[in-house]
Amino acid sequence: MRLKGLKILVTGGASGIGRALVEAFIADGCFLGVFEKDAKSCDMLNNEYGDTVRAWPCDVSCPDQVDRTFGSAKDAGFRPDVLINNAGIIHSEPLVNIGKKTERIHSRENWKKVLAADLDSVFYVTSCVVDDMIQRRCQGLVISISSIAAHGNIGQSAYSAAKAGVNSLTFTWAKELGPLGMRFVAIAPGFLDTPSTRAALSENTLARIQQQIPLRKLGSTSAIYLAAKAIIESDYINGTVIEVDGGLSL
Repeated sequence: MRLKGLKILVTGGASGIGRALVEAFIADGCFLGVFEKDAKSCDMLNNEYGDTVRAWPCDVSCPDQVDRTFGSAKDAGFRPDVLINNAGIIHSEPLVNIGKKTERIHSRENWKKVLAADLDSVFYVTSCVVDDMIQRRCQGLVISISSIAAHGNIGQSAYSAAKAGVNSLTFTWAKELGPLGMRFVAIAPGFLDTPSTRAALSENTLARIQQQIPLRKLGSTSAIYLAAKAIIESDYINGTVIEVDGGLSL
């Protein structure tokens, strides 16, 4: 695909990786759509970027909201060529906290919340977008932001499970819809220097992780953009997970 003129839908595009992707692809001459839970952030994006960005408030973990919002996007003339499933949350919690006397077991509510935000959302949004691509005979692309935590990361049961699910969906959909010319790829970042990472992990933990990374540094959001750009521009990358982790193995 040529970047210039592409319509790209990014979920969770108001901050972190999502915002970096939006800004970078605008610079490449693309038109961006954003599904973002925070309505004020949507207003900010719409006001800041004019006709190059259309942002809609949407909690992508809610199937009814996804269906309704995607319908609004289509009515407004935004039917994406590329979907980037980026929305999600990072959560750390052990299965059993042996240091506590009460509330030792991983919160059921947190389990459901993380799975809804990080896995269910990918299913809901992709199903709507892909059905529209099929109806338009568009040989589209879906990129889902996964994580190297999909291999299993200590203290991140829900997050690791969700990201492993994202990888599995990527493999499955590539096999199902590859014959129609559609592509599905996941990008699995390592530890990036973003506000969400620093909110989820202590400074001591991040310092220890940084020493375990062969490059001895946290990643940047620009590395994720460059990976996404390469996937878009190369029409033979499909059904795989590209790890962008500085060489870190979990």
